[in-house]
Amino acid sequence: MSHRLSGLPVNLLVAIFILLSIFVFTYSLVFVTIVVPGYRLTTRFKVAYNIASAIVATVLARHASGEIQKQWLRQINHEISDVKYQHHHSPHIMQKWRAVLGINTFYERVTSFKATVLPQLSFLFTGLITTAVVAAVTLTDTTCFMDLEPPRIHSGADNECTRMLTNNNTERSSPLWEFQALWNNDDGSAYFATTNLGCPSWSGAQFMGSINTINPAHVAYSRNGVGIQSSAIGTPEIFYTNFPEIVEPFDGLHGAKVNQSMLRTVSQCLPVMVTNPVSCRPGGSVSFSSKIPENVSDTEAVFHQTSVEAGGCNFTQANAEDPNGKFGVMVSRFCPQENTVGKGTIAMSATGIISLTLAASIGDEGFLAMHAENYEAMSAGVVKNVTYALSCDIDVQPTIKWRTLTLELQQGILTTTPSYSKLVSGVDGCAATTNNTANWTLGNGYAGGAAAALVAPLSEGRYWNGMTNTIFNQALNVTDTSDRYSTVASWQKLIRRAPYGFNQSTNALEDVLGLTTGITMSQMSTLDSMRSSSPLADPINFHAAAQGHATFACTRVGSGQRFAVLFTLPPLLAMLTAIYLISTVPRKPTSFKTSRLEDLIGIGMASKHELSMACHRDHLQQSQDPEAHVGFPRAPTPERNPFDDDAGEKTIGLQGLRAVHRDPKNWD
Repeated sequence: MSHRLSGLPVNLLVAIFILLSIFVFTYSLVFVTIVVPGYRLTTRFKVAYNIASAIVATVLARHASGEIQKQWLRQINHEISDVKYQHHHSPHIMQKWRAVLGINTFYERVTSFKATVLPQLSFLFTGLITTAVVAAVTLTDTTCFMDLEPPRIHSGADNECTRMLTNNNTERSSPLWEFQALWNNDDGSAYFATTNLGCPSWSGAQFMGSINTINPAHVAYSRNGVGIQSSAIGTPEIFYTNFPEIVEPFDGLHGAKVNQSMLRTVSQCLPVMVTNPVSCRPGGSVSFSSKIPENVSDTEAVFHQTSVEAGGCNFTQANAEDPNGKFGVMVSRFCPQENTVGKGTIAMSATGIISLTLAASIGDEGFLAMHAENYEAMSAGVVKNVTYALSCDIDVQPTIKWRTLTLELQQGILTTTPSYSKLVSGVDGCAATTNNTANWTLGNGYAGGAAAALVAPLSEGRYWNGMTNTIFNQALNVTDTSDRYSTVASWQKLIRRAPYGFNQSTNALEDVLGLTTGITMSQMSTLDSMRSSSPLADPINFHAAAQGHATFACTRVGSGQRFAVLFTLPPLLAMLTAIYLISTVPRKPTSFKTSRLEDLIGIGMASKHELSMACHRDHLQQSQDPEAHVGFPRAPTPERNPFDDDAGEKTIGLQGLRAVHRDPKNWD
């Protein structure tokens, strides 16, 4: 059997290829996402995966380590062949040999570090390959991305709730005919928005209960357990109640669907109310009159009437309570502006103690400072004729814009502040359109329905005392009633100050009214309203023109973090070490291999006579060929065996020793 190698060491080249493959694979995992199908994989699967990864990495690393070790031994073989039996002081050969075999002690590793640093580092690199590979391929919970088709939303086209009437004198079909809004046009037509049961405007007063007065800077209002932030007021409700069916990227179009628990964010381009359409300010006039029952007939028995004129909106209302009584009355009215759907003026007025409440809702501290100190006198009926009026301009249409909305699904932090597990926020602008001919124009149903939602809450208490308690519950700070409103300071405590749901709001009253229109606008597109049986049934199949996106929880191979590049160092450095060895170790074969046990045994069993014969033979060969060796040969002495582990120099011809050892005559 020949012990000579010819050419390049093939096995070492295979080891270099394996190390290169490991390096490329671990490096690519940092920048390429490999998704494992199925989120929240079982612990059993993850354990089996880690065990399999460790086994494969160990087998590959052990092969590379063994080939590098063989190459180090080949280098030692050549160093021994070069030294032979001359007086070269080369103790590092023995130290390196023990380091390559891994049998050196810790003390030897420290004291001979300079001579054995490269072999020790190379085995450190190969030893860390398994750890690096297992760490690089560890399964990590991460976020995957997917494009979504835009959802269907209401186009705002005519429907039973909001529609165009060719004749503004059309007979009213609703028994609650006064709870409606008509925007008359110059041509005799009118846009009609009703608050009939089943229409979004019907629930305007109910929607006020969704307004967040605790921390509106975080969430303006909530619907169905979803917090809507100020940047997304008016978000179509279908966006956060009808979750899209998402397919995991690994499975393709016909793969497993991602359930709702895996979703993290959903983004779509949808219409919202970007600014407050309502702006309120003090001002206006209030008048009232009372008729004595004895002076009128039964058909004219309207005892009390109150009139308000504010911002161009005039209205007179009958009340059961005396406007000049100690408690007072209130009158509110929405006056649509002709020819502009969603635009109009709100007039609100009050007398008596209610006037203080109305002033507090708009934050009029001057009026409270002037009249609140007379609260006790007003309650006793001593002070009368205290009135207050204000007007609010409303224009919904310009406030409706398209924004990119994002629904975030997260865990609520109930231990610190009230929080929602689902939040909707918005940013200006939308992604590139998927259809260049798509229509971005919404119908008047959005603006008309939103403005009409204020009719019902403004009409609360009509024909009694007209007090809009639902509005006041949200527009006033009613958390502290200890003073019983007997002082100016106690009334000023009722003022609810910023922050508000709309960033543009200057007082709580206009913020509440504006948010009510926004919430009503969101009800145009719900699961119920999009049904064909709904009074809001849309004749148009309307979709947003921009593509949406979703992120969901998934499992990937590796962490994907930049620090994971460090996991590529062990295979890279081990590969560089192998390349260094293959380029520095001579390719010619040697007559002696320190990796062969029979060669080591032969050296150990050699007698002094055999050593002397080997030395003599080498001397004769060198005498015949002076250029073969430089220096004078010297035979071994009985006092020192040149092949002892502690020998610091070699004095025997290795080629001759091998020949002597293999000669059967010398074993007799």
